[in-house]
Amino acid sequence: MYLITSMNAALYDQYGKNMISDFRAFAAADVHLVVIFEGELVKGERSDDKVTLTQLSHPEHARFVKFFGGLHEARGLRVTFQEGNRVHLEWVFTMDAMRFAFKIFAIDQALSGIPPAQPFAWIDADIRCLKPFAAADLMEFFPDDQQIMSYLGRDAFPPDSPYSECGFLGFSPKHPETRNYLDRVKAVYTTGEIFSLSQRHDCWVWDMTRKEFEARSN
Repeated sequence: MYLITSMNAALYDQYGKNMISDFRAFAAADVHLVVIFEGELVKGERSDDKVTLTQLSHPEHARFVKFFGGLHEARGLRVTFQEGNRVHLEWVFTMDAMRFAFKIFAIDQALSGIPPAQPFAWIDADIRCLKPFAAADLMEFFPDDQQIMSYLGRDAFPPDSPYSECGFLGFSPKHPETRNYLDRVKAVYTTGEIFSLSQRHDCWVWDMTRKEFEARSN
């Protein structure tokens, strides 16, 4: 079983180093963590038999940043004009496409080094391991072979526009649509479709894509 996450140096200092340390202390040999760094690897961290650390080097992510990274709106900045023609800049996290784009490209890059038959999941980098665990302990949270993915669904939060909690996303490598699902999520970013959405964070994109695939299967 493989768990995938991403972080940058600031998030590593804030909570990522604790996650990696906990994982090394408590994960059994049949669970492996892949950490994709958004930028340079942190000095002193090395890959080992439990944790693989590598730098994000996805060509499609680089192209996405090149095309859209210079736009303030792509980074969640909203410009409003106030009384007296004063300009007000506000960061709106739900509109920060650049920040949340890392997830799908990190997953896509990590999959190139994961054996095809292995179940895999995304986990946020602020997750802590509190006691020993093995792959068998996690399988109840993973989809079966007839399902593409498992997720932490919500239908009442936030109250005004609910979306799932995507700190954990489990995937079945044996379902024929799993790869297509991930490619569709990726295409939302690479085509610029992300900027046509009412919200641009990852949970919105993953929910939208899941609903597309659910509609196709009915």
